[in-house]
Amino acid sequence: MFIKTVKTKATQSSTLNNKYNNQNLNKNITPNIASKLTDLNVVPLKDRFLIAVVKGEIGRVENSGVIVSLKEFKAHFTDITSDYINSFLPAATIEPGQRSISHTKYVFRVRKGVYLVHPEVLENYRL
Repeated sequence: MFIKTVKTKATQSSTLNNKYNNQNLNKNITPNIASKLTDLNVVPLKDRFLIAVVKGEIGRVENSGVIVSLKEFKAHFTDITSDYINSFLPAATIEPGQRSISHTKYVFRVRKGVYLVHPEVLENYRL
């Protein structure tokens, strides 16, 4: 597991808190990446999205994993003004019948506008 510490919302499950030791995420970020986090134009949206999920800024923890709605996603990333905001999560959706992640496919569509982040991408996500 690459992520060892995470700061989560108080309302999220203790399972996620225990899994990631409920510490500040920035302690594990290398100086090079930490400097890039301040410049939103340098960090890809995928990284910004996964950082926000791991930190508990967006999504809610359920038994099946972290659920993120398109509405919540748009509200969090207000700096993105193009239609890319509408197509990002649908484009990252793993096709029906598939279970494995790739570098571009790492969420499951639960229903229209609601997505489940694949647990493996959170475990393997390197900052």
